Order: sequence, then C-alpha cells, then structure tokens
Amino acid sequence: MEIISSEKDAYFKGIEFWNNNDYRNARYYFEMAYKYHGQFGDLSLSRLIQIDLREGKYANARSLLKNNQSNVIEFKQVYGLLENIENNFERSKTYYSQCMADPYMQNKSLLAISKLYIQTGDNEIARKMLETLQLNREFYTQSTIGLVCLNILEQNYKDAYKYLKSINFKLLTPKLLHHYKILEMYLLKNLGKLRQSDNSFDPVKDYMIYRLFDDSEDLLLSHISKHMNQREKSTNGCFFKYIDLKKLLIDAREKIENMNSNHFEVSDMYRFRLDTPIGFKGDKETCDLCVVTMIGTKDILTMYPVLLSDEFDREGMLESKDLLLKKQGGVRK
Repeated sequence: MEIISSEKDAYFKGIEFWNNNDYRNARYYFEMAYKYHGQFGDLSLSRLIQIDLREGKYANARSLLKNNQSNVIEFKQVYGLLENIENNFERSKTYYSQCMADPYMQNKSLLAISKLYIQTGDNEIARKMLETLQLNREFYTQSTIGLVCLNILEQNYKDAYKYLKSINFKLLTPKLLHHYKILEMYLLKNLGKLRQSDNSFDPVKDYMIYRLFDDSEDLLLSHISKHMNQREKSTNGCFFKYIDLKKLLIDAREKIENMNSNHFEVSDMYRFRLDTPIGFKGDKETCDLCVVTMIGTKDILTMYPVLLSDEFDREGMLESKDLLLKKQGGVRK
C-alpha cells in the first residue's frame, strides 16, 4: 500500500479507487481518513456507508447513519438511497428534496427523485423531470438513460432504442459504457434484431449480456454458486454450504412473482426476508435475500444474501403492485 501522511491524502486516495469501482481498496483509505476525525471525517463516513449499501449491508448502513448525526448534505443523499432500497419511498423523496437546498446537489437530487416517481408508477411526472434534466449537458447522459429505462418498463422498445442511440458512447465512463452495451444488446433482442452469431461475449466478464444468448438453468446456477465462497462473506455475502440452490431458486421465483422491484439502470432488484437463515453477510447470519433480474422482466440473473435493517418495509412493493402494473403496462416475464 502507498504511504499516506495525511487525512486529505487518504480521502483522495479513496476517491481514486472509488472512481475506478475498486471499493475494497476505497474502503481501506476511507477508513484511514475517518480515523483522523478531521475535516474529511463526515465525507469519508458517507463514502463508507455508500460502500455498505453497494455490498448489501443495509442494516449496518442504517446503524452508522443513526449513530453519526451530521448536517452534511451527503448524509441526506445516502439516507435517500437507503430509504429507496428498503421501499420507504416517501421518506426517500423527503431526503432528496432536502438535498435540493444545496445548489450543487439540485440536479443530482432531481435525477434521484425522477427515479422514485418511476418506482411509484408516476411515469409522466418522471418523464417531464428527465426531459428537463436533458437540457443540462452534465446530466444529459444519465437523464437519457433514465428515459431509456422508463420506456423499457413501458415495453416501448423502439423509443428506448432511439434514446439510447442519441448518447455519444465514446464519452462514457467505463461503468456507463458497460451499462450502455447491456441496454443496447437487450433492446436489440426485444426488437428481434439480435442473432446468435452476435455472441462474442465472455460468460464471466460480460455475464449479463451473455445471458441474453444463453438462458440455461446450468449457467444461472453456476453463476449463483459463486456466492457460496466463504472468502466473499464480508463483501458480497455467501450462502451456507449446505443450501440447496435449486430449491432456493424455485422459492425465489415464486416469491418475486407477486412483487414489484427496485428499478436500476440495467436490472431490477427484489429484496425480502425468508423464514430461516440462508447464509452470511459479514459475520452475521441472515435470512435476507436479494434477487436480481433483467430490467422489466422476471428473468433472474443472480441472487445473494443481504442484511436488511429493521425499518425495511416488507409491504412497500406489494402495496404499489396494482398501481405499478397499471401504469407501466405490466411486467414481462
């Protein structure tokens, strides 16, 4: 590891790894910066909580937020994300609205609120917000991807594809470029323009795209089984070694059949609590499962243990089910 001599150096080294999606090393440096308890303390803690959210440690994230009260606007943003993940949509909207008091956070918060309106089925409100954000050059790409996703959920694939192709993919960050490629292949498939001969993708590196060509149960179970690696329990979580993944997959399919998901750029996520423990998240046993599907479908891509907090709203998805299915034209299987 590089020698770090100050809190500032540690924080910005963490940011460097964060920008490269290396959250393991980012965590190391943010923890180092936080231990100084100086001017970058709150910012470092905010990043650490966001890493917990990425790793499915929702209970830990909520505990950290509750035990570290701060007026730093980034904390409200993280609260907004956590409440969205745990189905507390109105709370999430409140936190993001508070973030808009900061001029620097206004457009970013507006983007988050537009996604909440998609989540609650208020598509036309979301569409107007995203179209407004398109006028801002800095937020054009993200708002356009939001419109792509909205049209996918409405099964309007032609318009979704038009929006996608309006993006200059040469200017995208590696992460957004990856999302762009997934959406492009997914839309081509739904438009009937994807051929088996187009498959030049790696089943590990490009798993989500490869899955469009190979929807076999064997590939799916092979991918899920990677979450039985005990060395991953502190980050991605791991299933117990004795868990019957085939049976758990059947149970997961039945469970999500009557649920609506949290929508993200390229996937949908379903989170729920089972009756018995299924694995570890960090050093804690957990009954909580996250199921990931291709956006707008019930086609499972993977699933893994998470750790929901006690404020997770189990009924949040079910309460809005009829509304969402009506406004989004149904969920395609």
